[in-house]
Amino acid sequence: MRLENAEGCVATAARLTLSNRLAAVLSYLPQASSRSDASIEHVHQLRVSTRRVIAALHLYKDVLPGKLARRMERRMKGIRQVAGVARDLDVLALRYRDSDSRKHKRLMRRLTPLRRKARRSIADLNRALMDKDHLARRVKKLLGAIRCQSQQDLNGFAKMQLAHRSQCFFKHAKRDLDRVDQLHRFRIQAKRFRYTIELLGDVLPAEVRTQIYPVVCNVQEVLGELHDHAIARERMKRLARKETRSSRAKQFRALARKEKRMMEQVEQRFQDWWTPNFSDQLERAVQRILRDAG
Repeated sequence: MRLENAEGCVATAARLTLSNRLAAVLSYLPQASSRSDASIEHVHQLRVSTRRVIAALHLYKDVLPGKLARRMERRMKGIRQVAGVARDLDVLALRYRDSDSRKHKRLMRRLTPLRRKARRSIADLNRALMDKDHLARRVKKLLGAIRCQSQQDLNGFAKMQLAHRSQCFFKHAKRDLDRVDQLHRFRIQAKRFRYTIELLGDVLPAEVRTQIYPVVCNVQEVLGELHDHAIARERMKRLARKETRSSRAKQFRALARKEKRMMEQVEQRFQDWWTPNFSDQLERAVQRILRDAG
């Protein structure tokens, strides 16, 4: 999908983008409901695809049919939530499944029924949405209702959106990033900034894609790793509380402490890289690119 085909019309760009991204959801949903090992990656891609659709719905909200767009967003959020539960369990299982440790094997036995339940939830959702092409018909209706009614310049729209999203990103970058909750919010802003560049990259200055985009991706990926450890830690603590044997509960608490140590290591790695000086340099680079682009 190339935005050059939109011929400068924002609404046409919205239709092209949503068509591509909704097609990915329709493809990955049935694949993610499988119980095969391959479905692990399909679950991941399903969650990513729904996030990208939601990002596109937000970006182009002013040119979309409001009621249909809101319905589609609710549907995508529902799919994302179900896929998210399965993905978090998959990430945790992948970390420990090849270990010979007895406590890790015990953890895998605890995770197995939870992962099966999560897969069944995806399968149930797949049957409900694919029955009589329910979701496909909703997609077709939304795309068919998008009309190019204004001649808003796509290049100008892209630069305006880049300016807005970068301001939000750097605003959060100046907050107290020694706090885990602020790092989580910053990760969300990095994700939104990344999706904006991906959505509009074809009509943005090349420097955005070659210089800014890789850095934003790295912020999201490193902080995403920290988030995965935080989710795993909470899962271990819940398993420990539910365990009736004190020796096994103790093992789960030990795994929770291990995840906490890994969180701290990732956080330190991020702090060593993302310094205030580095953040300021990147912000000035974005401002220069926008200024040069007119």
